[in-house]
Amino acid sequence: MSIFVIGINHKTAPVTLREKVYFETEKLALYLQDIIHRGAAHEAVLLSTCNRSELYCDANDISAVRSWFCAQNVNLIAELDSALYIYRDEEAVSHIMKVACGLDSMIIGEPQILGQMKAAYSESCTAGAVGALFHRLFQQVFQAAKEIRTTTAVGACPVSVASSAVRFVREKSQDFANANVVLVGAGDTTELMMRYLKPYLLKPLTLVNRTLEKASSLIDEFGGSAYSLDRLPCVLARADIVFTATGSAVPIITKKMLHESMQARPYKPIMMVDVAVPRDIEPDAAEIENVQLYCIDDLKAIIEKNRQGREHAGDKAFEMIAARSMDFMQSLNSHDRVTHAIRTYRSQVEDICRIELTKARQLLLQGENPENVLDMFASAYTKKLLHSPSVQMRQAGVEGRFELLTYAKQLFSIPDPETELS
Repeated sequence: MSIFVIGINHKTAPVTLREKVYFETEKLALYLQDIIHRGAAHEAVLLSTCNRSELYCDANDISAVRSWFCAQNVNLIAELDSALYIYRDEEAVSHIMKVACGLDSMIIGEPQILGQMKAAYSESCTAGAVGALFHRLFQQVFQAAKEIRTTTAVGACPVSVASSAVRFVREKSQDFANANVVLVGAGDTTELMMRYLKPYLLKPLTLVNRTLEKASSLIDEFGGSAYSLDRLPCVLARADIVFTATGSAVPIITKKMLHESMQARPYKPIMMVDVAVPRDIEPDAAEIENVQLYCIDDLKAIIEKNRQGREHAGDKAFEMIAARSMDFMQSLNSHDRVTHAIRTYRSQVEDICRIELTKARQLLLQGENPENVLDMFASAYTKKLLHSPSVQMRQAGVEGRFELLTYAKQLFSIPDPETELS
């Protein structure tokens, strides 16, 4: 068995592919149970965010895992071939730790990914897809993330997709302070964007969400108006800037909807930033006159500026992860060797017992005295059980390998002669 990582991310796949290779949160349990039931993996965790879709698993055969992963997106196999990456054992453990720390993120050190990984792990536990190995692995991963964020500069002044999106729009907008800003969605990313937006805006924010109660609760903290999703076309007609960050599997702003909203505001431009994956706004909406549409991949220039100033912060973190991943695999291999030795020895002892029991039963069927049979069984079983260790210890004494005798005394709890006499 080996630990594997298989997936795609922002480095290997554009948003047009990432949004298609996406595992919905509501269906994670079904995906996990399916791969376990099919026998492709013994344990598994699925992480699917705006920047990556990755499967972490304990498996015998990566080809079976790869086939399962690609089968969830059967129409994309050709595209996946060039975007898919696979890591094994120490490389896999190292990669998972880097992801948890934000070192593999589009924005170095972004804090949301750790919470997303913890949620993915929790979902896998609930689905029954986590056993002793992955419980042990992810405790190490979370400890590494905590240590790195508190002892290195990676966690200092955290930057996020939300802050990058706000900065991106501020640089492109001529009158940002007086803009009518609309946010669609009421999740963590939206809340962060609202915090970043509030100091720069003179007008109140507008929040649109599928659940009006959640939108109202969130907007109360920042001030502004909340609307349900059915009011979205009307809200778009009055907006100057729109941010979308929902968890919807399908676009919630279609080209047709936006076209109708734009007809109510002729010649008035609108800037839209869609940071969701899958995307919330149909890409074709960019063809509408006066619509400036951007997606998460368009933020890369802003993100790169941040990266250049923070890459050095990851040097120590990478060293820590390299050491931790190596230690984990060495510990795991050592544990496997010990477990194998115990199981093999137990099997040998059980075989000896089984053979002598068979002989004893045959003697009982032949009418032998039960007490004599028990005495013969105990004597034969003891002699065979002690034969190999006794031979090895005698040979060690002849050859002067007295350290083996010391280990044998520890292994079999043999007291020293002085202890026996006292």
